[in-house]
Amino acid sequence: MHVCALANDAARVRFDEPEIQQVRRDALAWWLPLLGSSLVCVTTLALDASYYGGAVTVARSRDFFELDPFARIFPGSVVRSDLFCEVAPPVGPVIERYSGVAWPGGGFS
Repeated sequence: MHVCALANDAARVRFDEPEIQQVRRDALAWWLPLLGSSLVCVTTLALDASYYGGAVTVARSRDFFELDPFARIFPGSVVRSDLFCEVAPPVGPVIERYSGVAWPGGGFS
């Protein structure tokens, strides 16, 4: 797994910062299509309700970690672990929006 995080609490960043939102968009656009065949999981690490502390990316090949979008925010370290395993991919984003609209309905009532 590729862990992109800093132990220093002063390095935390608000989730709402533009660079964090762009990295999350890049991860959704690039990594999620690989889910299942090459990518095992991607998850962000929350320090609290508003601060981002990093991310964990789990892939079958270390080659993918060179392209990890989260490494643009925090430096990454490769760690061997059996903490994560393959599961069936979800049907779609649970709380994400795609291009500014709620998924899958396309809007809020």
